[in-house]
Amino acid sequence: MEESQVGLDVGVLKRTTFIVRNAKESAAFYTSVFGWSIWYDDVLNADYRFPPSGAKDKAEVHLIILQANDPKLGKLGLLQYIKSPFEIQELEKRDQVRMCEPILVIETNDIEGVHDRAVKAGATIVSAPVDWYVPGPEKESSIHLRTVSFFDPNGIYMEVSDHPSRN
Repeated sequence: MEESQVGLDVGVLKRTTFIVRNAKESAAFYTSVFGWSIWYDDVLNADYRFPPSGAKDKAEVHLIILQANDPKLGKLGLLQYIKSPFEIQELEKRDQVRMCEPILVIETNDIEGVHDRAVKAGATIVSAPVDWYVPGPEKESSIHLRTVSFFDPNGIYMEVSDHPSRN
């Protein structure tokens, strides 16, 4: 397929879904920290193939999909197995990511507010807001970021950045 033909037919990333202990509590974290809204909230029967969790076919799950500011992009799914096929362990407080883990990258213009709300909502802060620079797309250019990073109460890592140079 030629590069010019690549498009929706090939695939558009529409959301990332995490398996969590409690979908409702997890959604409350994201709505309180980022102000996202609930786009979908239902209990349904999962097909054993999607995702391949080891659960029986038609396992009851609670799926909440949150909507960020963009109506097409920016959806986050939180999937809870009512009878978990996973060994339930105490969630550990973490300060490092692991190989093959996703990183949520979120943009905001309220970095201090996100930091304060994340602390209040139980996040494990890795870095309070800090200014730093990365190379820009044009030669000799740079992008100024102000970033906070943390793990949510489920251990999901995220970097939240403001772009002061765009203001």
